[in-house]
Amino acid sequence: MLEGPARSSVALIAVLAALLVLAAWLALRVVRVRRTFSSPVEEATYDALHTAGLAAPHLKDGLTPEGSAKAARHLRALLGVPALAILDTQALLVWEGTGERHAAGAVDLVQQVLATGDLEVVRGLVCVDEDCPIRSAVAAPIVSDETVIGALVAYAPDVSYGLTRATREVASWVSTNVELAELSRQRTRTMEAELLALRAQISPHFVYNSLAAIASFVRTDPVRARELLLEFADFTRYSFRSGGAFTTLEEELVNIERYLALEQARFG
Repeated sequence: MLEGPARSSVALIAVLAALLVLAAWLALRVVRVRRTFSSPVEEATYDALHTAGLAAPHLKDGLTPEGSAKAARHLRALLGVPALAILDTQALLVWEGTGERHAAGAVDLVQQVLATGDLEVVRGLVCVDEDCPIRSAVAAPIVSDETVIGALVAYAPDVSYGLTRATREVASWVSTNVELAELSRQRTRTMEAELLALRAQISPHFVYNSLAAIASFVRTDPVRARELLLEFADFTRYSFRSGGAFTTLEEELVNIERYLALEQARFG
């Protein structure tokens, strides 16, 4: 048996352990309380925004088959429907969910939407599978720069007013992301065109002036002329490279030094 002091130590350790367990339980309760939404509306808003945020990165390149396939899963969860389809003006890009036997008729189903840009509700879809939940559909246009470029179709047992409005809003959200992607591509093309135009304007004058400066050193200082000719060759090779508009800071600084060397040869 334990002596008095030893028994007291064991009891003290047991009390401390119990207090630690109680403190951990209380801390966990506090964390859980803090993570609880104050209302169902607040939770639903968070879920919708979070799901939309998961879909957005996959639309950064526009309405592509790859991006649509990845975004469709989140869009279907956002609408809460058994199946969802995304189409462009030519073909079905992705079918997400159950009832893939209906995918073949998706192109025909959206022809009116693609032609008019109006939302369309279709009821009474026929299916050989009695357990198939797809009996109705609502198709909304995907628009970019006021042109219909595709359609989003939500399939469900029935189309309610709420699903109709939600599908329209989701299609509008997809349209906005597609337009942003197109604006990004246009901005990139504009920057590339400006760079090419700048090169076209500067290059002839710079080439002529640099060659004239190098020629002036051929007789008086052949070694200097050779050095300048190498600098000129490296500068033009770098400036007319076809590797894109991006480079490293180090390479850009080196090329600026080449430019300054040629300009100093001209102006002294």
